[in-house]
Amino acid sequence: MIKRNMTLIVGNQFLTVLADSIFDLAILWYVYQITESALYASTVTAITTLTTVLIAPLVGIFVDRTKPKTAMQIGYAVMIFIGILLAISYFYRIESIMAVIYVAIIIQHICMFLIGPAKNKLLPRIVGEERIIKVNGYIISSSETSGLIGKSISGVIIGLIGFIGVMLFHSAVYLVASILLFFVVSINGKGLAISKNPSAKPSLVREFIEGLKVLKTNKPIFKLVLIASAVNMSTIAGSLVVVLVNDQYGVGPVHYGILHSVGAGAGILIGLFADQIVRRFRMNLTFFLCLAACGIGFIGMGLTSKFYVGLLFFLLMISGSIVVNILFSSLIILLVEDEYRGRVFTTTAAFASMLMPPLAILGGYLADVTDILFIYLFAGIWNILWGIVPLIDRDIRDIQLPVKKVEGH
Repeated sequence: MIKRNMTLIVGNQFLTVLADSIFDLAILWYVYQITESALYASTVTAITTLTTVLIAPLVGIFVDRTKPKTAMQIGYAVMIFIGILLAISYFYRIESIMAVIYVAIIIQHICMFLIGPAKNKLLPRIVGEERIIKVNGYIISSSETSGLIGKSISGVIIGLIGFIGVMLFHSAVYLVASILLFFVVSINGKGLAISKNPSAKPSLVREFIEGLKVLKTNKPIFKLVLIASAVNMSTIAGSLVVVLVNDQYGVGPVHYGILHSVGAGAGILIGLFADQIVRRFRMNLTFFLCLAACGIGFIGMGLTSKFYVGLLFFLLMISGSIVVNILFSSLIILLVEDEYRGRVFTTTAAFASMLMPPLAILGGYLADVTDILFIYLFAGIWNILWGIVPLIDRDIRDIQLPVKKVEGH
């Protein structure tokens, strides 16, 4: 039963990321095609970021009020409808199609935010807490694979079946992902119901405040969230990879594609062995080693002018960040009570996303007025310094991962 649940949820996430990556590229392509404006195209990214910051905490409240499978099914149903709506809008060439597209982007992003935390609430109920890291690793691996496939075939699909076909294909993939969920069953006797007192529903504001209190009083998680938010300042360098590849390495888009393909390959491999990697050392030492790897990767990328040397450092950086993401998301599942887990996930994501747009803009400005080397040196040293915190903080040092058990069937 456990192995079947693992296969179903990993397959579900593979299809979800595949459909989402195809949708994102198709929307960007279409917006730029009809507007011929880079500003309109970049607005798509701005909309998704603002949605994360402003709407995500409210989505978390809904997730905590709802059965995990039900919340996910609602998200899939709405996204299926979005694909059909966009296909109809394109077919009839309605005048306000840009407004429809922007609204669709917001709703799509909200639904993806609904599915993510709901999936994280669902995992302990269908695979057990001791398998969370392993399953999260498999999900990362399958997501990297499907994301790579989606980005690779999106252009071909658009060329073969057009925008209408892509939107209908996107809806069909979500439908299959939704169907897979029907076969997922609980293993722990709790069922897939919401927790405690479903009839008592306080106000949204009160529930949001309760989620913040849980985040604040759970010292290990609160400190890990602070570290994750601080480390996100390396966005200032991460958003400039294309500038680094073009100006410092002196190569073009093909090499840029190679860089990200290698990164996706690293995600696939690391995800498959995440449980063994994470359990090899104490948890706080794993955090330090991975953040140090990220830091050394950034520094090396900034210092070298050779593409393939930079590729090795990029691989080191991306590998460290993948393990940190797997461990961080797993610890939120393990250390936060089920009834608050949705709010903590979405609030954390909102905090982490808040600084990304201004940091990306600041990074672009600094790259224009100074040597990009200094930006990458800052990002590297910054990661290493924050990696030291888990070594010296008692609350983080005391975190214990669940003991592994013999696999069930």
